[in-house]
Amino acid sequence: MSVVATALLTGASLGLSIAAPIGPTSLLCVQRTLSGGLSTGLATGLGVATVHLTYGGLVMRWGAELAAVWSNGAVLSLISGAVLLALAVRVLRSVSVLQEGRACRDTLAVSYGSAVVLALTNPVTPVLFLAAMPAFLERGTAPFPVLAAGVFVGSFGWWVMLNTAVSLFRRCVTSQVLNRMNKAAGLLLALLALSLLVRGLDGGTAARSSSAGVSGVSGAGTRAPSRL
Repeated sequence: MSVVATALLTGASLGLSIAAPIGPTSLLCVQRTLSGGLSTGLATGLGVATVHLTYGGLVMRWGAELAAVWSNGAVLSLISGAVLLALAVRVLRSVSVLQEGRACRDTLAVSYGSAVVLALTNPVTPVLFLAAMPAFLERGTAPFPVLAAGVFVGSFGWWVMLNTAVSLFRRCVTSQVLNRMNKAAGLLLALLALSLLVRGLDGGTAARSSSAGVSGVSGAGTRAPSRL
């Protein structure tokens, strides 16, 4: 697989894992799809995906400077994995309640703009991006614009799938169904967290082994020759 394709898939997987948990933005998308139709839900999802693209672009902007350090930072991977794991537990324990509201009469532009504002004011989103940065920058030679574009593709792809499913099966959409989807999203976050934790542990072990090897070679080189 080419470097560009790999970077696009990596970004898409991160965008999907960040968008999938059922939170305020997801509930807003579902409720607007039910009350205003598929186009209103998609406009809302596009607004959220735009914010995710913005955060991804910020990571891309500083990626060149951070990649060399972050890709070898075992401690940072462990910290990020722990943060993501805590967020995954929070998602798994959360309960989503779908409220029946009035018919949505907002224009598509208003739906898009309000979703952007809601996503920007959600404090969990930047934390997720910061915690996922080691995985986002795991390849120092990856084309960062493609990674950021992949985040948008993964995020908006999720909103397209979610809103289309809600539009087609609106009678089946209940709080119980949303909670099951939330559990699946929490497991996806947990898998990403575990991958970072394993990577951090492997990096720490490799660093200790390398340090021990260098010390051994240095000690052997400075050892005085024995007399016969």
